[in-house]
Amino acid sequence: MMPPELVPASDVQAFDRLTSQTIHVWCGDLVRWNPHLHSLRALLSDGERARAARFLFDEDRTRFTLSHALLRVILAGYRKVAPEQLRFEAGPYGKPMLRGAVERLPSLQFSLSHSGAMALVAVAKERAVGVDVEYHRPGAEQVKLATRFFATSEARQIEAASEADRDRLFYRFWTAKEAYLKGRGVGLANGLDTCELLFDEASSSARVRSTESGAFDGDWSVQTLRVGEGIAAAVAVEGQGWNVELLDAFKELACSG
Repeated sequence: MMPPELVPASDVQAFDRLTSQTIHVWCGDLVRWNPHLHSLRALLSDGERARAARFLFDEDRTRFTLSHALLRVILAGYRKVAPEQLRFEAGPYGKPMLRGAVERLPSLQFSLSHSGAMALVAVAKERAVGVDVEYHRPGAEQVKLATRFFATSEARQIEAASEADRDRLFYRFWTAKEAYLKGRGVGLANGLDTCELLFDEASSSARVRSTESGAFDGDWSVQTLRVGEGIAAAVAVEGQGWNVELLDAFKELACSG
């Protein structure tokens, strides 16, 4: 059952708005959820609690617990089941997927990412999806990292950028590429340099091109997201013709009284 701090899933209208053309990206400010840590921890499986316990620092344990509990609450809302009833399994490259006999929505796909105090949960119907979020870290050696991990053209763009713009460009490329690889289910094992992103500045979207063959991946498209100051985020979705609805998880799911 839902903890008393949460709105009953039947009262959350957003769960009924998901279509095959609309991608939901839930934004979770973990600081706002921290007071509910105890009740949210109870929603996790034994395996998830064991994973949380392996973190060395309490802050990391808390962030893992809150982000994975929110994932359960959100997915349970679409499935119309209790959060603790959900079961997960790993795909060929470790991408988490839902498992179970209760199928209330066809092919419900999801992706979770968290950085610092921000967690994002992307949910799609009948489309594979990947999401990534990163806090900007001023002073990071962006040019060196881009040269090592990115496609040559991307590294050159970052090197040529002004110092003020370099940070933004680096994290835009990083989150968009990671979202794409996560969506495809291959993760960073496939290498950030295996694909090249060509951004349309007017729409904040990007096309993906293979650095090996030079061919565009018409099966996927990527869009950057604005989720907060000093935070880069992107979502990658299988297919074309979709739009994103950003949702404030605390506003939608937490009881106000």
